[in-house]
Amino acid sequence: MRQSLVVGIADSAIVPAIVRGRVLRAARVRTAGPSLLYRGVVVQGPGRLTLGNGVFVNYGCYFDTVGDIEIGDGVFIADHVRILTSTHEVGPSSHRAWTLTGAPVRIGAGSWIGSGATVLPGVTIGPGCVVGANSLVTKDCEADSVYFGSPAVKQRSLD
Repeated sequence: MRQSLVVGIADSAIVPAIVRGRVLRAARVRTAGPSLLYRGVVVQGPGRLTLGNGVFVNYGCYFDTVGDIEIGDGVFIADHVRILTSTHEVGPSSHRAWTLTGAPVRIGAGSWIGSGATVLPGVTIGPGCVVGANSLVTKDCEADSVYFGSPAVKQRSLD
């Protein structure tokens, strides 16, 4: 409840984007330095969201923090990105969504996650990666590479 309240306060139009990171600390969000979080960002779960220095999080992003999320320095996260750390085990036919499980997500420094992309639990995105818009990242991504698609696959390496 407290986390939702703090995130709601941080989402207020009267709170400048540059200040949101400071307000979100009360919701288990940690920043290494100045970062920019736009309105409409949702952080939900008992885990921790850690943002490196100079991270940009655009409007409408969702961070599921059942597991921890670590985002490196200089990462750019476009609008409506979903980063998920939880899923359910498949249960019996009477109740398929069974036990909730979590796995951390890590995004390396300098990466760029495109608009509407979804990152699934347990994924590590290497430093300098580009993930295309609306991609579904189901597996780890190598450093300095471009990934897109559903599921996201490596398209090429970057210099």
